[in-house]
Amino acid sequence: MKVQYHRQITLEALSLYFHKSALAQIICANLGQDALRYQLGHDHFHYDNNAFAAGDAYIDELRHFVLVALEQADVVSARESFGRLTHTVQDFYAHSNYVSLWRQQHPETAACEIEPVLPELLQNSRLCSGRLYYPLEALSFVAILKPLVVPLLPRDSHAWMSMDEPGRPGFEYAFAAAVKRTGAEYLDIAEHLTEKQIVLFAGNTIK
Repeated sequence: MKVQYHRQITLEALSLYFHKSALAQIICANLGQDALRYQLGHDHFHYDNNAFAAGDAYIDELRHFVLVALEQADVVSARESFGRLTHTVQDFYAHSNYVSLWRQQHPETAACEIEPVLPELLQNSRLCSGRLYYPLEALSFVAILKPLVVPLLPRDSHAWMSMDEPGRPGFEYAFAAAVKRTGAEYLDIAEHLTEKQIVLFAGNTIK
């Protein structure tokens, strides 16, 4: 997802649960996952290059970090770990063909009806994510060069498959799925927290 949509998704999914200052920390960590140093050698951060097992393991690790941090009342580390987690789960829908598989099975459904963790799709042998064909792929991120570069890339490339912004086929479905999944990740973590930990995590305010 583009930066503005990661921010929008996170706000839409979590504003009900977090104080503004706490949510700002989460969003900062979310957006930090797209730092230049994380664009190479960190496929699991974004579910690129079919890094599904590694991406899932990374999310499990971050969930654990959140719980451990909150046990130690380290709310900053908890929010940072959760922010990184939200980025990765959001990219799953923008960088894989999960949405396409969903729409094939449910052609008449609206974006708001998408189920973000349907087991039959998560385990589908056709599930895949965009491959990054560097160095040519890097040029597709330059707006003025993108129309010239994308036709030269394979159809399984990130440039062809991504749903990172409006105008891309299925973007609204990827956006809706990401909002639902982000909220669900918070609720899953909250089930393992005490009331005091929830209040601390939220920034001493629960809306």
